Amino acid sequence: MNRILLIAKRDYLQTILSKAYLVGLVLVPLLIGASFLVTSLAVRGNAKDQHIAIIDHTGVAASTVIQSAEELSRRALSGPGVPNAPGGVRVMPRFIFEQVQPEADEKAQLLSLSDRIRKGELVLVVDISAEVLQPPDPGDAAAAKDLVRFYSNSSALNPSGLSLSSAVNDGLRRVRLSQLGIDPARAPEVLRDVPVVSVGLLTQDPATGKILGGEKTNAVQAAAVPIFLAVLLMVVVLAGSAPHLGAVAEDKMQRVFEMLLCSASSFELMMGKVLASLGTSLTSSIFYILAGLAVLAGMAVFGLAPLDLLPWFFVYLIADVVMLSAWSVALGSACSTPQDAQSLAFLLVLPIMIPMLMLTPILQQPNGALSTAMSFIPPFTPMIMLLRQAMPGGVPWWQPWVGLIGTIVFAAAVIWAAARIFRIGILSQGKAPKLAELAQWVVRG
Repeated sequence: MNRILLIAKRDYLQTILSKAYLVGLVLVPLLIGASFLVTSLAVRGNAKDQHIAIIDHTGVAASTVIQSAEELSRRALSGPGVPNAPGGVRVMPRFIFEQVQPEADEKAQLLSLSDRIRKGELVLVVDISAEVLQPPDPGDAAAAKDLVRFYSNSSALNPSGLSLSSAVNDGLRRVRLSQLGIDPARAPEVLRDVPVVSVGLLTQDPATGKILGGEKTNAVQAAAVPIFLAVLLMVVVLAGSAPHLGAVAEDKMQRVFEMLLCSASSFELMMGKVLASLGTSLTSSIFYILAGLAVLAGMAVFGLAPLDLLPWFFVYLIADVVMLSAWSVALGSACSTPQDAQSLAFLLVLPIMIPMLMLTPILQQPNGALSTAMSFIPPFTPMIMLLRQAMPGGVPWWQPWVGLIGTIVFAAAVIWAAARIFRIGILSQGKAPKLAELAQWVVRG
């Protein structure tokens, strides 16, 4: 055990004191912060005044559409949860409309307006057809086309059009209600949205029988927190375990292990490197989590922090790093050069990437049959079970413990198999072995 700890200490200090590790440790939060800054600046940029020309072939819809758009624009200035609050930040553009009368030569008029878009005088042209107030039957898809057209200098919908389209539809609904005899002044009341509140599932305390739950859920906490924890787990695990794949192969090529084997056994060498990876991963994750908690506290949203999940996060992190680091060391020992090791890299990445590819269905149905079944498959348990636990509905109390037991058993099996591969591979030479040969090494030892 003393030799294992000595090897682990040497590798751990060499890693965390290297310039690459220290730069990467600080660079990742800076890049994430820069991405948020760029997004914020983009939102502010899109919130500039947008000059829009509107051609109304109905003769009655333009004024109502403009009124709806102006109401939407006034609601865009928001403070901390309070619309139109002083000092708020505008997150949507303010629309400045120019009503253009339809001309006989429609194409020439649209060409002239298109030239104004190219010059930057306009960002959008809204062309409302005469048939828009008498929409066709919903089943007649061909007749329903081109009732309202947005002309812009992009093949995709202009950013201003994303919010403007709702204002156009709202205005047209008001005109239709007016034609049906409903007082136009009551149209906003009729069309007002009904607030929809998302709440958590109800549970029953097995000891007292009391029914609990049903509290409002935060949309950010419901989606962002699980994704953040899963991505952090993936980044830390890969950063801690993947480097062994090439590093061990390079040490083998330089015959470093042939000298080290005089002082320590192959198992001690492997476990020393695994413990060093575990120490590096824990150091990185603690740094990132403390930085994240500090940011949440500074933004006065510390309540979003999933403090109850942090113990499980570290448990899953330890299990995942031990599994993948042992496997990475074993695969690296089976290769003669770092280039050969790259051909086996997919075996290391699959246990991490498969859960990430299943992220959307898991978030949509965290307690569905697929999500539940995959969370009990040991290579995928750490990430998928953590995702399910971070969702508002949670999971039954026994599932994380069953998954953890399976993960521990699987991790022990991986360490055993990796040790047998490492024992043979560390002194073998030649081309990289195939999967069948690795299986033979595990059986023969």
